[in-house]
Amino acid sequence: MDSLEGEIQGQLRKVANDLSIDSGKSLKLETNTQLGYHFRLTLKEEKVLRNNRSYTIIDTNKTGVRFRNGALKDLNDQHLAAKEEYGHQQKALVDEIIAISGGYVELIQSLGQVLAILDCTYALASAATVAPVPYVRPRLLPKGSGMLKLQGMRHPCLEMQDEVSFIPNSCALGDEIGRFHIITGPNMGGKSTFLRSVGVAVLMAQMGSFVACESAEVSIVDSILARVGAGDNQQRGVSTFMAEMLETSTILRSATENSLILIDELGRGTSTYDGFGLAWALSEHIAKELRSFTLFATHFHEVTSLSKEVESVKNFHVQPGPCDRSFGIHVAELAKFPASAIEFAKRKAREMEDEFGDVEDDTEEAVKKRKLQKEEGEEVIEGFLAKISKLDCEALSDEELEKEVGRLREEARSRNNPYIAHLLPRET
Repeated sequence: MDSLEGEIQGQLRKVANDLSIDSGKSLKLETNTQLGYHFRLTLKEEKVLRNNRSYTIIDTNKTGVRFRNGALKDLNDQHLAAKEEYGHQQKALVDEIIAISGGYVELIQSLGQVLAILDCTYALASAATVAPVPYVRPRLLPKGSGMLKLQGMRHPCLEMQDEVSFIPNSCALGDEIGRFHIITGPNMGGKSTFLRSVGVAVLMAQMGSFVACESAEVSIVDSILARVGAGDNQQRGVSTFMAEMLETSTILRSATENSLILIDELGRGTSTYDGFGLAWALSEHIAKELRSFTLFATHFHEVTSLSKEVESVKNFHVQPGPCDRSFGIHVAELAKFPASAIEFAKRKAREMEDEFGDVEDDTEEAVKKRKLQKEEGEEVIEGFLAKISKLDCEALSDEELEKEVGRLREEARSRNNPYIAHLLPRET
């Protein structure tokens, strides 16, 4: 084929001399799958082909005139035949190689598995030795031991970043010290990083790796179930909140007493009251029914009151106890929000504090009081809706209907229940 291609190039030089035209400019040698090798001449030089019986014109278009001579036609046919024969021989060779290598499939697969294990083991060993603080060998406990204790825990990826001084944290979950920890803290305080660090440490320990801790005791878990981060799925029409609920539903169906559950900011994609209700209900269900190892980070500080009702629930803020502020407005200031927006946010926050009081008070008396207010408020709401449903909208005029609804609103408002006060603001 190389010899034929050399002869074809020789035809280009021969035709250029015959027509007294420079090859490469006005005259070019081209090839494609449809025509094979052929010459192309610019329309400006087309006149040199007229009445020249040595050449056969293939076609003419705006790019020029395509033509051949007899020698190029013969060489093109030979080249096509040689190319076809080359393809047949190549296929036969490939088939032979496949047939021979087929006998080594099991050996090659075994070799691939050995190399994969070697690569993974080397990567884990390298990570453990080059870390700023060396990793330690975890102590694995049998499944059902009910103990998860990580001292001086770090996130293996974050501590490797340049100019980062990672502050270690510790985590202890167990039958004696509580299997469900509620984590509260300010924005950018490290709650999400804490959850991720625990998840990564348990995963690395269970896969046979050293872990980024000073010491580690880990009960074998049957699954690590995480609801961390936020994101939607526009292709499937799933909103951020819907995605959050779907993931949480999967956790509730899959978790067992030997699972590790990590939940970060559940309910932030909906209203404050709905979000708080979901966070409380889910926390109580996991703590009472599933009894899984659980870290539950939240900005709903009222959820910390659950520790008064369920023995296995503990509040955790690096040290035991709840955090009563989120400092969200301060984070907004760091993000350089407009000064007017910051001032307005502070003013609205003060208004809510004045209206609702210290809702973060988690004393036993305050918890009972809020629970009673909630129960009474729900009774008022149910009674209000029941009376509304009995109104004969067809028989009453719009004015009479509005008057009757107003009377029922005033009746509900007269109960002076803080739980529903925001639903029934007084008209100004």
